[in-house]
Amino acid sequence: MWQKLKPYKDSLILLSALFIGGLLGSYWPEFALKLKPLGQIFLNLLFMIIVPLVAVSVTSSIARMTDLKKLGAILASIMGVSIMMAAIPAIGITLLALAFDPAQGVTLSLDKTVSDTSGNMDFVALLTTNDFSGLLSKSNILALIIMSVIGGIAIGQSGEDGRKVSALLDSFNTVIMKIVSLLMVVAPVGLGAYFAATMASQEPDVVVTFARAVGIFLAASFIYLTLGSTFYAWLGGGRDGVKQFWRHAIEPAITALGTTSSLATLPVTMRAALKMGIKPEIAEISLPLLVNLNKGGASIITALKIVFIYSLLGLDFTTDVFVVTILISVLSAFVIGGVPGGAFLGEIFIVTTLGLPMETIPILVVLGALTDAPSTVINVVHDLSATQIVERLNRKHT
Repeated sequence: MWQKLKPYKDSLILLSALFIGGLLGSYWPEFALKLKPLGQIFLNLLFMIIVPLVAVSVTSSIARMTDLKKLGAILASIMGVSIMMAAIPAIGITLLALAFDPAQGVTLSLDKTVSDTSGNMDFVALLTTNDFSGLLSKSNILALIIMSVIGGIAIGQSGEDGRKVSALLDSFNTVIMKIVSLLMVVAPVGLGAYFAATMASQEPDVVVTFARAVGIFLAASFIYLTLGSTFYAWLGGGRDGVKQFWRHAIEPAITALGTTSSLATLPVTMRAALKMGIKPEIAEISLPLLVNLNKGGASIITALKIVFIYSLLGLDFTTDVFVVTILISVLSAFVIGGVPGGAFLGEIFIVTTLGLPMETIPILVVLGALTDAPSTVINVVHDLSATQIVERLNRKHT
């Protein structure tokens, strides 16, 4: 029994800590409020590492995978398909969540006032900064990601000097990931304490809203896995492509559900792609990249988190916020999902980009942990259909 649960160990420990924190906040609020500094210290440690984590991880990842001179057409199609397969589910889940309020009218009460600045959102300031020092602030994560992607492409095109820089970045990345892994050791304590303090001032109805949010996610995931996968397979190979996809996608899907890891499922996904008749030269190039770039499951849950937290805080979800939600969701799938070990990077990305209170981070973590396994299934299954589309787009190059 334990062997079956082992892949879920980290999520189960984290959920248990948050559950205990919720109980403390609900039944012993005075004690729970005293735990807030403990949680604040943990979150501050995460905030301190977030800038180097994003800059080094994203830059080194793009530098390794961007040999534009040799594989330009194939890589361009991989990136284009990945963006499309992140944007479509993000738009769908956002519209669905707006139609069926995941918070059910429950409002999260916080000590500090949350100002709704969504109506006059500055997209120039959101995407860029007028000084290099601005990239060193967690408040400009989106601008940092954009510059990191550009820097990674430049390194990948710089020949021997670029390879030297890339090797150095890989070494830095190893050290940063070790720092992150050390911080994650105390994550259950830190987030549990912060969640306890947050729940101490809330009504019990807040906890119930998670069930509705997860229900919306599962319904959207089922529709996307059936209808969406069929549509993508048809784009990649017509009727025969649909038949081949459903004949061979089940094994990777089951493996992904058991391992909750797209990377661990890669050998099974690769074998399924070859059984489907996809050319080895396409599968061997596409699938390792798609494991990092094509994460529709991450896109869906990121969009849902934003709608959910806006509803909980009673903020107006304007057209500007809708656009930023899709942008953040695509980046979460396209870039952030490929950062190894960045357990809370997505939550921090959402909070810092939209200017939301830190108290919302544990709530976002709960949603992420509850939906991790089905998200991985979406990621893995659509790696196969994305490879079908990439092969069709690059027939003249193979």
